[in-house]
Amino acid sequence: MRERLRFACVLVLLAGWFVREAPACPFCGPPQTRLSERLTKNDVAVIAEFLDSTPGKNSFSGRTRFRTIERLHGPEGKLTFLKGDLITLPRELSGMRGQRCLLFGRKEEEVTWESPVLFSDVAEQYLRKSPAADAPVTKRLEYYLQFFESNDPVVAMDSMAEFAVVPYSDVEAISSKLPREKLRIWLSDEQTVPQRIGLYGMMLGLCGTAQDAELLRSKIEAPRSGYPFGLDGIIFGYLLLTKTDGLNRLGEVKLRPLSTDASELASIMAALRVMWTEGGDRIPRERLRQSMRLCLNRPETAEKAVTDLARWEDWSIQDKVMSLYGAKDFDDSHTRKAIAGYFVIASKSKSPEVKLQASKNLDKLRERDPSVVRAAERSLQSE
Repeated sequence: MRERLRFACVLVLLAGWFVREAPACPFCGPPQTRLSERLTKNDVAVIAEFLDSTPGKNSFSGRTRFRTIERLHGPEGKLTFLKGDLITLPRELSGMRGQRCLLFGRKEEEVTWESPVLFSDVAEQYLRKSPAADAPVTKRLEYYLQFFESNDPVVAMDSMAEFAVVPYSDVEAISSKLPREKLRIWLSDEQTVPQRIGLYGMMLGLCGTAQDAELLRSKIEAPRSGYPFGLDGIIFGYLLLTKTDGLNRLGEVKLRPLSTDASELASIMAALRVMWTEGGDRIPRERLRQSMRLCLNRPETAEKAVTDLARWEDWSIQDKVMSLYGAKDFDDSHTRKAIAGYFVIASKSKSPEVKLQASKNLDKLRERDPSVVRAAERSLQSE
């Protein structure tokens, strides 16, 4: 199958899509391979122009030739590519003669080249001016912040990728530099890439005002027909600005109504988790527990809610959690295992009362479903 050069920039930057390093920006999406990362991990990087491509046939996969314009990175010797040197990739690629690309290679017996990335003048200036890898993280983030909505897709995606690998605290540290007015525009623009919405919502919560809280509230409560991309970040940003009052509103319009879609509930739960770990004292922890407890009432969210409440050491709901085991609509293997895990953790509590009650409940589950309890114990031991 022919590999389309014009799509290579997207495909390459999506490498690592399913891998998340910890800690990482909670609403940036999974980390993607960054240009700065590829520059450091590869042995050579060159700017080159597309020359021609030979189609594949039978066992021959084709070939594509490039001419070196400039070496950006690489040692002297075998990997020294000078202006005018030819580079051949052993596969067929589509492109236009003279089209500029960025090529990364690794030294093996020969140089193994990755798929090319289209490299415009904008992308070149972006890469040349980017801060060094060892520069202060705030300096790096302030630089990449300028390119979120670049017209060059390589630049726009790469600038977002730089945020995806940093913890929330690093983004919070540049809150005074965040472009509030632009964030409002991007959040209101239907053409904004959906995967960026969560980060923009979080950022507006970090730098916004009461007026911005209203914008975020309207986004949360607006009717939607498809998957709620970025709703978790929007909710988190809303809670940053409104604190307990906002959480009360969220309970009234989303957490309590049975008509709320499960995907929206999942977004709320994700925002609550980040508020628990990163929100400081904005919302009391017991108040966060109260909201998470409401998610026990829906079969679609009960498993995750039980797991979160165990992590948050909420032992006041043992009777409620026990009542869900085997209950109609809640009797699935994942929920049963989560409930067993809840009591395994609670049975190790430092509180004698909590420990006694949990041990009794765990004994009941062990008698009823010993394999489920064993599976929960093994799972917790491996964490």
